[in-house]
Amino acid sequence: MVVLQSMPVRITSPVVWLEAPEWLTPEEAAYLSGYDLETLAWMVQDGAVDTRREGDGWLIEKESLLEFREALLDVLCWYRG
Repeated sequence: MVVLQSMPVRITSPVVWLEAPEWLTPEEAAYLSGYDLETLAWMVQDGAVDTRREGDGWLIEKESLLEFREALLDVLCWYRG
């Protein structure tokens, strides 16, 4: 039997997502998604979200972050039945 840990989910309104810029700093992405910076770094390294280089850091595309969250929630809902 596989046991999934429940993940804390920050509730952000659709308005907050709509008003956010198209490209997010890791801190902005963490605030919107509820993921910590370590998880976001893994997502960037794994190619789970679209990114672009900006100076010394990375920016994360808001739409790909939202798509990742929605896909993960779909999987969790499917698994839990």
